[in-house]
Amino acid sequence: MKNIIIRKTYLKRFIVASLFFLTTLSLKGQFIEYGGGIGALNYSGDLIRGFQVSNAKLGLTGVYRLNFSNAVSTRLSLTYGGLQGSDQRPIDAFGRQRDFSFDANILEFSSAFEYYFLDFKGKHAQVNWSPYVFGGFALFRIYGRDFRERNYSSIQPSIPFGLGFKYLINRDFALSLEYGARKTFFDRLDDLEDGDPNVKDFQFGNPNDQDWYHFVGITFTIIIRDIPCPFPYIPNNSIYR
Repeated sequence: MKNIIIRKTYLKRFIVASLFFLTTLSLKGQFIEYGGGIGALNYSGDLIRGFQVSNAKLGLTGVYRLNFSNAVSTRLSLTYGGLQGSDQRPIDAFGRQRDFSFDANILEFSSAFEYYFLDFKGKHAQVNWSPYVFGGFALFRIYGRDFRERNYSSIQPSIPFGLGFKYLINRDFALSLEYGARKTFFDRLDDLEDGDPNVKDFQFGNPNDQDWYHFVGITFTIIIRDIPCPFPYIPNNSIYR
């Protein structure tokens, strides 16, 4: 119980600090964006390796983005969706004996930086699109389990990182297509118990192999340009042609 209270306190502090950080940057920002999107969440761990389309579940996301240069942006994201996995297609002989499965939902709050490779926002930009990479920090909560009977917290940290492609529809709207992986720091995302690292027991997972989850999605954002700041927004001229 004490561990759960501590993690919830960290979650509140992380959210407050992230909001304060973006508010401070907005005083110098060029423009902000907000919007939402849809995609697929995917689990990778003791039951399944890598990203498998057949194992994906629906995910929804909301985004608040601050563009404070032509190359760098920062964002807050809230993502909710399902994760699942099973030994239906076992990755080893122990999986055939284990015959385990899980189905849970997660809610993720993340803060990340984005770096755009092309100048598609500047006054003299020749394109209205750019690939980008991102990385940051996240906290997620697992739903669908009775944590009173478990010895770990429902709130866990992760490291999100990945790549994407952003397209300016016009001066007011944008679309982003993105793939991101999330590295977790525990081996209970699939709810498999940790076993003895020296003995591979089919009833357990591998304690030396942490679980991951992934999100692939498309996001639609609205660009807010009319905000008071010392660096006024100058729209990309290429989107008028």
